[in-house]
Amino acid sequence: MSKGIFIRIDEELLKRFSEVAKSMGLSRSEAIRKAMETFIAMNTSKSETFTRKIRGIVKSKFSSKELEEIYTVSR
Repeated sequence: MSKGIFIRIDEELLKRFSEVAKSMGLSRSEAIRKAMETFIAMNTSKSETFTRKIRGIVKSKFSSKELEEIYTVSR
C-alpha cells in the first residue's frame, strides 16, 4: 500500500533534484523512494559508517552529522 506525503522543500533544491532524476530516467517519486531507501540502508546497517569508525579513533568537537557532512564535502 502506498501513501502520499507532503513536504516543504527549497525551490532550488527541488529543481536540481528534478533535473538529476530526469537525467537518470526516473520520476521524482521514483527518485525520492530510492533516496529514502538509500538513507535507511546507510543509517540502519550493521556495518559502521565512516564517521562512527573515525569517532572511535579521534575525539572531535564536531557532531556525527557535522563529520558526515565534512566527509561528504571532502570526497
